[in-house]
Amino acid sequence: MLTSRTRFLIFSSWAIFLLLWGCSKVPSHKLEVVPFTLNVKNVNPAHYFRRVTDFNITQDNGFVITDIDGPGVLRFDSEGNFINNIAGYGSGNYEALCSATPVDSLIAIHTFGLIELFTDKAKPVRRYFMRGRGDVFFAPNGDYVINRMYDSFRFGHCLETYDASGKLIKQFRSPRASGEDDAILDFAFCGIADSNKIFYLPAIGDSGFVYDWDGNLILAKKIKSKLKPYQLKDGRPGPLIEDAFVNEEGIFVVRVNKKLSKEEIVYFDLIEQYDFNLDLVASFHLEEPLTMSMQTDFYSPWYHKFCYKNGVFYFIISQPYEQFIALKVKN
Repeated sequence: MLTSRTRFLIFSSWAIFLLLWGCSKVPSHKLEVVPFTLNVKNVNPAHYFRRVTDFNITQDNGFVITDIDGPGVLRFDSEGNFINNIAGYGSGNYEALCSATPVDSLIAIHTFGLIELFTDKAKPVRRYFMRGRGDVFFAPNGDYVINRMYDSFRFGHCLETYDASGKLIKQFRSPRASGEDDAILDFAFCGIADSNKIFYLPAIGDSGFVYDWDGNLILAKKIKSKLKPYQLKDGRPGPLIEDAFVNEEGIFVVRVNKKLSKEEIVYFDLIEQYDFNLDLVASFHLEEPLTMSMQTDFYSPWYHKFCYKNGVFYFIISQPYEQFIALKVKN
């Protein structure tokens, strides 16, 4: 027989364990759709976009969207109203559009082999030439980093940093891949935040890395998640990250649902938030699975179609057609 004192000690121990476990548990939230649309005069927005490759939030909480088969690079205000076209139809013939990135009050348009900065009135300010393919990210001071992604095995490095004049600062991070067949190992998402630190997140979702602008490794960490890297039918690792977004509030990762996904189309129903030490701090669950997948091009083997601002997640969704959707935490 247990004495009353022994029973009390056992009960107390379990109570303390459950309390500590509850305190350490990562908060989990459910998301619901927010009524929000993009408005283009005399146009049905549901069928306006054709193939969006890039989507960002501007300094004044507006939106800039890159559609490589449609109208080009478009600006919208914070209410979703169309403002103007920066590049593409109606503002010059820009071929091979890839992305558009807000840089303070400017917009950096990335085409294959060229980065050109415009004012919000579509006036060109300056340009930088770049060789090969890559994904471009700008810091507020105009410095920028190029993520070489699928071409890292050709370049012999994954990342390049440049100052605001376009001068190369550093080439760094040795690639995992040695050939195109296993290039998924170096397909990764980048972001800049927290005093201009560079965050590098491989799409296979097994780890995260933080660098400074001189290429020094600040932090390397295994990403703790209930989801583990998996293999495709041919033995290659499959992606567990569909997209990532970094701002002053943290690192937001869209996680692939590998049970629903196929090689042709990738679904997600989970967003994870990490702090700048790459620790998981929150998870967000969608009521219905969505997809941002798109057919890639030779010059543009990436896409970015997800942003977060002031408690709202914004997406450009590809199925059944390109459409805009906003989500917030369910009350």
